[in-house]
Amino acid sequence: MKPVDDFFASVTHLPSMPKVVQEVLQLLNQHDLTLSSLANKVAHDPVISAKVLRLANSSYYGASRSIKTVDDAIAMIGLSHLQTMVVASGVTSAFTKIQGLDLPKFWRHSLVTASVSRELAKHFEKNTEVAYVSGLMHNIGELLIHIVFPGGAAEVESVCHGGCVEERQAVEHTTMGIDHCLIGEELAKRWNFPNEINRVIRYYATPLDKDACDIAPLVYMAAHIAFGLEHGEDAKHIAETFNQNVAAKLNVDRIEWIDRIEGYRQFVAQAESFIA
Repeated sequence: MKPVDDFFASVTHLPSMPKVVQEVLQLLNQHDLTLSSLANKVAHDPVISAKVLRLANSSYYGASRSIKTVDDAIAMIGLSHLQTMVVASGVTSAFTKIQGLDLPKFWRHSLVTASVSRELAKHFEKNTEVAYVSGLMHNIGELLIHIVFPGGAAEVESVCHGGCVEERQAVEHTTMGIDHCLIGEELAKRWNFPNEINRVIRYYATPLDKDACDIAPLVYMAAHIAFGLEHGEDAKHIAETFNQNVAAKLNVDRIEWIDRIEGYRQFVAQAESFIA
């Protein structure tokens, strides 16, 4: 058996995705999707419906009146944001408690990375919804590592204090013979995520690999930005510490991105309102 198969054979209970999330995932690339059709799908899942309403009424969206129906919430949030919100609700609900891991902190990083990934996709004219979900899922394999190898996960965390994903991947291989990118890709496959998203999860930490797709460098860059913003780093420092090779691949002038990064700081508060 391959190492990834051995790993999943050790998972006694694999979390599942709600049906509505799987349906929404299959609609990410459909341009004729309507709000009403998506609203009907959301309405059939009371947990996700409740979360949509709570978020629509949160201070982040600044509603001038109380939002009481899913239709009103959707009208405020918009089609693309609702799609990704449904996926985010399903993914974050799949894992409720993991020993030795600060889940709110983990999801905050995932959600900020997702939001920044979407903004980068807009700038580089890529699929924004695919970028968002890829950013949300980029480190999902870490959760299963904590479940299956809690001792190994603790050892990795003790070594990897910074936001360098290449370092984490290398330490995971040294410690456990497998990494969160491989595990995350396999989990996404088992959850029936689109192949493009699976590939981003697999290669976001090595975005210059010949097999990496064009959204992988965006998620790599987004994860770096998210880590800096979460830790209150100056936007200039975040920009100056971009990986030079990835920046060159994207034709990014790091200094010109300082103001843009500062604008992304709002996503930290948005993520916190989502997981509250």
